[in-house]
Amino acid sequence: MKPEPSTSRYTSAMIAVTVLGAMLFFLPVILLPDMRLWVKIVLAAGVIAAEVPAIYLLGRRLARRMIERIDRAYQSEKAFVGNASHELNNPLTAIQGECEITLMKDRSPAEYKSAINRIYEETRRIIRLMQHLRFLSKGDSEILHSGAEQVILSEFIMQQFCGDRINFSPDNFAFTLDINPELLKTALENIIGNALKYSGEGVVDLRLRASVLDVVDRGIGIPADEIGRVLQPFYRASNTREYSGNGIGLSLSIHILRAYGADVSIASVIGEGTRVRIDFRP
Repeated sequence: MKPEPSTSRYTSAMIAVTVLGAMLFFLPVILLPDMRLWVKIVLAAGVIAAEVPAIYLLGRRLARRMIERIDRAYQSEKAFVGNASHELNNPLTAIQGECEITLMKDRSPAEYKSAINRIYEETRRIIRLMQHLRFLSKGDSEILHSGAEQVILSEFIMQQFCGDRINFSPDNFAFTLDINPELLKTALENIIGNALKYSGEGVVDLRLRASVLDVVDRGIGIPADEIGRVLQPFYRASNTREYSGNGIGLSLSIHILRAYGADVSIASVIGEGTRVRIDFRP
């Protein structure tokens, strides 16, 4: 994990104050070797008197920042566990309920088949969720060593995603990536799928310009204060309650794309639509 900019600044400031204090003490001693002992003692005391309060204040600020960072990480992990438990509980409750209702009395073969189909769908839902959670736990190095191939991006998009309601306009037919094709498909499928889902019957534009792919929809949009949060696992924007989903697809896509060095950004306006920009060569 990279240190936050504020943490790095405080650490750098503490080092700078310490180095400056050492220079203020040692330079006169080196340049003036005949300096009287009492002058050296006074100089050292002055340097210490000036440094100690500065280092104390900077250290206190740094400690506070680190505590806040740890608390945010704890709260994030707590929310993740709570959300994961909730998402797993829903299909398990549905399976249990279906079994209880089915066993209450004898059913016809068609009724048993219908119940088994519903249990099967809920089981698939659990398996997909567990696969996503397992993948999110992987580090970047594990992802990078998972069967990368050279992929021509424009051809890949045309083969995998072009169809009804998708308008693909590339200007670069030669840009290639060294990436696992299945992981790339998963990442783009989640992003494009969201664009289609939240656009009703509207068209989604895929624009490839050099190494930058824009996925643009004209759907419901994302509230401005929630754009950063939709990247978190299980978080769903407040205006998506009536749509199906568990809020893990986008975070999974970001995890995959960033592991391969891509930069992903989101811009959105409520009621006008959303643009997800993926720069494969930031």
